[in-house]
Amino acid sequence: MRQRLELGSRTLDYTLKRSARRRSIGLKIGGDGLTVTLPARAPVAEAERVIRLKADWILRHLDTPRAAAPQLAGGGQVLWLGSPRMLIANAGRARLDDATLALAAPPDQLPAAFARFCQRAARPYFLQRVALWQQRMNLVARRVLLTSARTRWGSCTAAGDVRLSWRLMQAPPEVIDYVIIHELAHLAELNHSPRFWAVVAAVCPDWKKQRDWLGEHGAALLAWSA
Repeated sequence: MRQRLELGSRTLDYTLKRSARRRSIGLKIGGDGLTVTLPARAPVAEAERVIRLKADWILRHLDTPRAAAPQLAGGGQVLWLGSPRMLIANAGRARLDDATLALAAPPDQLPAAFARFCQRAARPYFLQRVALWQQRMNLVARRVLLTSARTRWGSCTAAGDVRLSWRLMQAPPEVIDYVIIHELAHLAELNHSPRFWAVVAAVCPDWKKQRDWLGEHGAALLAWSA
């Protein structure tokens, strides 16, 4: 549901969503602008209160030019663990070095080939990082699963299953760690309460910096389709 709010001399249009699972108010800035997710019974006035409280952050990110979606074509660039790589098509085999990512696929099949490359690399990488943070946080997930979700980077169920998007392989290692820490923290607090963020901050004190990186660059990492 589209809403409109006057912020001084500026009119802000935003999307309002409801979620029975949320206990706190969620703010997300993407290609369609600001989305506010409210707990099911919270009044709209609560959304407006939080928007006014976070107005400087919201307007700064809305006014920041968004990173362009990667061009998944030969000679184009993609990010791999946060560093740019030039894509090469029609390679004899897939290979990665400091400057290039070569894929054994013709140009018109590069998106699907890149997706497969991410998926193959993601599982062992995520399992290694999850094992490290589980030990440090003294929290253990029941299972770690890959997801192709295009709307969220990870999730954690009440049963203890952690899902992580293989598209995160494009993000810097510290951002991936933040997402893993975020989802593991839900094993202690299945909400976004102050207690939850305290669990996150205990092992990731710069979590806001990593979250802001995703806010700025995440849309581009999700924009291309396999």
